[in-house]
Amino acid sequence: MKKIIASGTFDRLHEGHKFFLKTAFNYGYVLIGLTSDEMIRNKEHADRIWGFEKRKDAIMDFLNSLGYEEGKNYEIIKIEDKYGFSLKKDADYILVTDETYKNAVDINRERKKRGLKELKIIKIGFVEDEKGRISSTRLRS
Repeated sequence: MKKIIASGTFDRLHEGHKFFLKTAFNYGYVLIGLTSDEMIRNKEHADRIWGFEKRKDAIMDFLNSLGYEEGKNYEIIKIEDKYGFSLKKDADYILVTDETYKNAVDINRERKKRGLKELKIIKIGFVEDEKGRISSTRLRS
């Protein structure tokens, strides 16, 4: 089975996140990288970002509502930096947006240096509503 990495902060799980995660399941088993509380300290409005466990629970509730099971269809792995587990876990794809595309390029550069196969980068657009791009930063402010 193919594996895809889909990482993020996933604060206030919104329609953009849901689209991102649903897209990942089109490619196989999903390795969800969830940023640690330490990793998000410098984000805009960091004091308003939900804690790791609350963000994880929101993701699991959403995926369970779609019929996906942890361990069978996906796993959630805490990440501490932009590389997360991408240099350790075997995967085939990495799902990104314009905002995170550069990180995927850096990950592939580092994987290549280490003799690992490069990940196929799948880039998707953002979801918009009547106010523009849906983002956690906008929701926090």
